[in-house]
Amino acid sequence: MNLISQLYQTTERSCAGSEATSRRVISMLKGASAFYFGDEAVTPQLLREAGYATTAYITEKSRVRDGMQYADSFALPEPAKECDVLWYNGVAEFDPLSVRLEQLRECCKKGGTVVFRALCWLIDPSPDTLSYCRKRYGLMQPLDKALQEAKAAGFKVEDFCISPRSDWTKGYFAPLMQAAEQLSGERDGDVLSGMGELKKEADMFELHCEEYSYVYYILKG
Repeated sequence: MNLISQLYQTTERSCAGSEATSRRVISMLKGASAFYFGDEAVTPQLLREAGYATTAYITEKSRVRDGMQYADSFALPEPAKECDVLWYNGVAEFDPLSVRLEQLRECCKKGGTVVFRALCWLIDPSPDTLSYCRKRYGLMQPLDKALQEAKAAGFKVEDFCISPRSDWTKGYFAPLMQAAEQLSGERDGDVLSGMGELKKEADMFELHCEEYSYVYYILKG
C-alpha cells in the first residue's frame, strides 16, 4: 500500500469536497429516496438528515458506517434504479464521460434525478496542468462539453454546482498533509516519495486552481 492509499484510510474523503458543498447540492434536489455511490460517508448522512430514505455504497472500506455497504466494484447495484435521486460521486475517470453517463442513464429511475460529480476543466488548461492532470486524474472534459455529453445521453440538465477552492485546500489537502506529518518520523523512501507526490499535487492546484475542479451536475432522467 503506497502512502496516499495509507493516508486515505485515516481521512474523511479521497478527493476534494466538503459538508457545505454537499448541503448546497442537496438543497437543489427533490424526492423521498436517494441512492448514493461514492468515496465518503458524510453525504449519505446529510441526505438522511434532509429526509431522504438513503441507500449508500461506499468505495472506501474504512469509511463504511452503520447502514452503509462497501462497494467492491464500480458497477451500480439494482437499488439504484428504485430511488428518486441517484448520486454518483465520481473521483477520477479512466473511461470516456459518455460511458459513465450512459451507465447512469440506464440506472436512473424514470423521471428521477441524477447528481453526477465529475472532475472538469473550467477554462482552457495550461500545457503543464493538462499533462499533470491526465496522469493524475485520468480523462477530463471541459465543463460545457460535459453538459453536451449529458444531453446526448438523454438527460435534461437542470443545474450544476462547482466545488470551491476550499473543498480542495481545507477539505482535501489539509487533512492529508496533517495525516502525512504524523508519519514524518518514518523517513523511508516510500514515505518521502509519497509526501513529495502529495506536495506536488497541492502545489499544482495552488498554481492553477482556476483551471479545474469537481462539478456536480444535476440531471433529470
